[in-house]
Amino acid sequence: MESPKVLDPATFKRALGRFASGVTVVTVRVGGADYGMTASAFCSLSIDPPLILVCVNRNNKTHGYLQAERRFGINLLAEHQQALSNRFAGGRVDASGAWQRWPEGQSTFVDLDHVRGEVSGAILLDTALASLDCSLHAEADGGDHTVFVGRVHGARFPSGVQPLRPLLYFAGSYRAMIRDEVAEALAGLHVPDWFD
Repeated sequence: MESPKVLDPATFKRALGRFASGVTVVTVRVGGADYGMTASAFCSLSIDPPLILVCVNRNNKTHGYLQAERRFGINLLAEHQQALSNRFAGGRVDASGAWQRWPEGQSTFVDLDHVRGEVSGAILLDTALASLDCSLHAEADGGDHTVFVGRVHGARFPSGVQPLRPLLYFAGSYRAMIRDEVAEALAGLHVPDWFD
């Protein structure tokens, strides 16, 4: 019997890039210090109990902090927060469009308004579309990633009215939604019950 063909990593990444995902910042507080990372491998998992999952590369320093602390925050980014996504991915884009590493020794949380999760103690960003206060419910092997399942203890939303437009990542670039979710909600658009 012929062994199955092995898909090369570049083709695999290109194919998966055709699936749009939201962008989050995962936060954790360990020993009085705050850490964060950008993650797009995030989704809802269960309503009862309220569970989410986020997948983190084992080589990312936040991976070990999540395993050690077992409590964390998830911040769902809005479409205007590309710079925030870049910041927690370890860098920033300068005026010419070139990628630069985040300045060594400078906190990625500098100048960000936030509160702390009641359960996690992690930073929940004031400007996120929503922030989730989580404890670790379970974890599973995911190859070069670990799947962290979080139990959600609280949800926080920004004050004031703002468009509900998420930051999307698709085909290797940030993307924006064209539809205005707020206007649709105010017009009474109904999301089907089967959608979860």
